Amino acid sequence: MRRTPTIRDVAQAAGVSLKTVSRVINGDKGVSAETRKRVLATIEALGYRPNALARSLRGRKTYTIGVIITDITNGFFSTIVRGIEDEAFARNYSVLVANSDELLEKEKLYVRIFVEKQVDGLIIVPATGSQEYLRDLASHIPLVFVDRPPRDFSGPVVQVENREGAYRLTRHLLEHGFERLAFLASDLRLPTVQERFAGFRKAMDEAGIVLHAEMVKDGAKTIHEAYRKTHELLVLPLRPQAIFAANNLVVQGVLKAIRERNLRIPQDVAVVGFDDFEMADLVQPRLTVVAQPAYALGKEAAVLLFSRMTCPSLAGETVVFPVEVVLRGSCGCEDAPQEEMFLKGVRNGT
Repeated sequence: MRRTPTIRDVAQAAGVSLKTVSRVINGDKGVSAETRKRVLATIEALGYRPNALARSLRGRKTYTIGVIITDITNGFFSTIVRGIEDEAFARNYSVLVANSDELLEKEKLYVRIFVEKQVDGLIIVPATGSQEYLRDLASHIPLVFVDRPPRDFSGPVVQVENREGAYRLTRHLLEHGFERLAFLASDLRLPTVQERFAGFRKAMDEAGIVLHAEMVKDGAKTIHEAYRKTHELLVLPLRPQAIFAANNLVVQGVLKAIRERNLRIPQDVAVVGFDDFEMADLVQPRLTVVAQPAYALGKEAAVLLFSRMTCPSLAGETVVFPVEVVLRGSCGCEDAPQEEMFLKGVRNGT
């Protein structure tokens, strides 16, 4: 494994003193423009991150925590943030929030910014890619991950039973008699989406139904992309009888495409999604979904973070929340506007 570069490595490679590197990092003016440029280029080339500076400042609390999510405009993540904020407020802490947009480099940037602001802890929805860069930082500042585990790094995680929820929802579609099922994913590189797809595949395999490649669409990261990829499914010679949307943004694109083609739900094509959201209860027919306890995820992530602040030696743990499959009209069930049916059997989390 590659050794983490140190400030001494930077000084040696740039041909300057340790004091000069420190001045550049701290933004001191007593360094020539040419030297500053050379040192900054060396820092970038070596991948050095000046965590030592943050460590020297950890002696006092700032009563703030940093939260990095993928997209605050996604209701699921904004609800997670609300759970975090409420728990933090109850403990007299404030919350700083940033969006990574699923970009690892942006995630790294905000981690660095929050460390420089001397936050007392970090809660992260990890972006696609490796979080190995956090290894050094983790011994100096509490970290908790929410919604999905990090890659190449071990830390406390708060998440839901993605595979089990997708498995039970897919089985329900099969019980309606649907056999041509499509899976529309935001990003199959994400652990959450991989788990949901695994649950979908498990139900299909158990039913002895072949899943054809054209029935799996990846890359629907926005409502527009989900809309476009749904059109690709709907023009197939044998279009799907039902579409499983991997998250709440995907399902909105699916609905838009189906409506545009004047198809009926569920008579022409059934639709289900992973994650409940306000619109799911407003469209007609109402949407059958896997409901995630987003607020509880955020609150539990904050509780874990504060526990690690108090006792840094706590081992990393995984908290898994159960999910509910909410049966409404879009899967073919009778749609009762004032009532919701729950598909039982999703096992409790640990």
